[in-house]
Amino acid sequence: MGKRKWLIKVFVCFCALFFSGCASGEEVRTDGYKYVIGVSLTNVVEPWLNNLVQVMSAKVENGKDVNLIFRDAAGNADKQVEDIRALMECGIDLLILSPDGSGALDGIMEEVYQEIPIVVVGVEPETEAYTTVIQADDEGIGRMAGNYILENFYEPGKKVVVLEGVDGSPISSKRLKGFRDTVDGRIPQEEITYHYGDWLRDVAELRMKDYLVVNDKADIIFAFNDEMAYGAYLACEQLRVRDTISFIGVDGFEGEIAGLNLVEKGVLDATIQSPDFGALAYDTSLEILKGNKVDRNITVVPQIIS
Repeated sequence: MGKRKWLIKVFVCFCALFFSGCASGEEVRTDGYKYVIGVSLTNVVEPWLNNLVQVMSAKVENGKDVNLIFRDAAGNADKQVEDIRALMECGIDLLILSPDGSGALDGIMEEVYQEIPIVVVGVEPETEAYTTVIQADDEGIGRMAGNYILENFYEPGKKVVVLEGVDGSPISSKRLKGFRDTVDGRIPQEEITYHYGDWLRDVAELRMKDYLVVNDKADIIFAFNDEMAYGAYLACEQLRVRDTISFIGVDGFEGEIAGLNLVEKGVLDATIQSPDFGALAYDTSLEILKGNKVDRNITVVPQIIS
């Protein structure tokens, strides 16, 4: 699914779940609901955040006690601050937040935390103003990929291409560190090429084509999510070099062209399944709202699916 189709699908989800402003005094319908939860996302382009929306939407459809209000900051930290203020005007009982890791939301988080609980997903914030943070072991994902490549695919002389996320992304940086810590000294640096794929299939496809035009071959491709791995696969298919390359992705979501199905079809050799943030964030939020104790730091360990 391309970026445009992603955004359309997520927009439909938002509309179905009473996506609304409140900034100008508009009221979100709360009659019949026990809890109103605001969800502020740094963007809805990254696949794991897209998946979070879909999973939480399904959770709400199966119950009648919760109203979710989503906000997409489109990668703009200033807009995300405005989004959070608008959600507070809606009278939300809890905020689920995916920050960009820059620290730009620390101030607004400290304000909000004085009034309601905050569940952070993806990136641990610099401030202590949150109830719980849910994150993947991203360095562990990088280490797991490095070890899997060394044990199953790498031989001296083979060329490795690594497709990172967005430049400056804390999640991408941690995955890169884990990978490098594992392969340094075991795979020569000149045999590894790094490119930013921006988490997007289309971008990864272009980067992979550029690489193959300049270089004579690639043997192993490790992408920091399944979307980029699939984009790289499509590039190799078009240039007719697919049969010589092993592909490893990250996410392991369900869906027609998501990681689990791509592994089953033999498109990807493996995916590293990362946590289902949507279900975990939703269930943890309900526990908090019911007055139950939850862990302040929740780290979910990934697993290889091959």
